[in-house]
Amino acid sequence: MAGTSQGIVLDVRGCTPDIRRPLLFCVIDKLLELDTPDSLLVVTDHEPTGIGYQIDLRKETRGKFEYFYDQRLDGAWVALIRRKPF
Repeated sequence: MAGTSQGIVLDVRGCTPDIRRPLLFCVIDKLLELDTPDSLLVVTDHEPTGIGYQIDLRKETRGKFEYFYDQRLDGAWVALIRRKPF
């Protein structure tokens, strides 16, 4: 995980699959707890379609985040998770 001027970058490609989602939602929950407008950029090795769906399913995060993803030229997938304006 690294910080940038635009938010936090979380590269989960080196993490085992069983820890990726818990780690991601731990960071998202902390962003909510701190009430920060920082965005979260997640780098993964597979298409992250389920993340946005899970964000909308969770009571704690439902309707609070925007979610976009795309594939980079190097083959990695990136997902941008951004807090919706208040």
